Amino acid sequence: MSHNQSKYFEFKSELVNNNFSLSEFKGWNGLIIMKLDCPKDLNIKNDLINSKYIDISEKEKIIVAIKGEVEVKLNHQSFVLKEFDSLNLYSSDSKFEIKSILDSQIFIISAKDLKPQKKNPIFFNFMKDIDPRDIWGGQCISRVFFGENLNLVLFDLKSGFKFHDNGHQNEQITWVIKGDMDFYVKNLKKKLSSGVGVDIGNNDIHGGISNGAIGFDAFYPKREEKKYK
Repeated sequence: MSHNQSKYFEFKSELVNNNFSLSEFKGWNGLIIMKLDCPKDLNIKNDLINSKYIDISEKEKIIVAIKGEVEVKLNHQSFVLKEFDSLNLYSSDSKFEIKSILDSQIFIISAKDLKPQKKNPIFFNFMKDIDPRDIWGGQCISRVFFGENLNLVLFDLKSGFKFHDNGHQNEQITWVIKGDMDFYVKNLKKKLSSGVGVDIGNNDIHGGISNGAIGFDAFYPKREEKKYK
């Protein structure tokens, strides 16, 4: 079995310090997806994240709020994240704190082999600030965030939409936050729904049919094709 073989996974929650639920997936090329379910009035310091993920303590990371409301404090700045608000952080933002103002769910995306960089944080909302792209035809609306070394794509697939990709060298992790789709990668088939994702090996064919699905594709290294910029 090669180290980069495609596989499906589930976000399985682990209770941390009896405070919040954390689940994770580490991909074959070093992509890391963290899912945090945070009750209201919870404070999480970067030290707690770093203690579990020392590889990404000084690396680029994208924080995305899915529901609720969180405040991210770093240096002398503060950002409030609501649904689909996102924050791209760099090594200059290595000390940060997350406070959940409401019961919230966030994802943190990073990769262990990224080079530390000194850059200002980028705050954006996937829906309001990123133009929709018709990458796959009108049944699929994609919103592409082109980070320094990471791609994160929010997709909205209409019911009945079929897609097929002949593969690419970039690691791709896909997960659904709402709805579901019937997915295949090579000869492996599974229904992707909330909490279920797939890690796609390099140059593995993949595709499926949507039953109405909203979710994310994370790529590392980032896609360089024009449609992803």
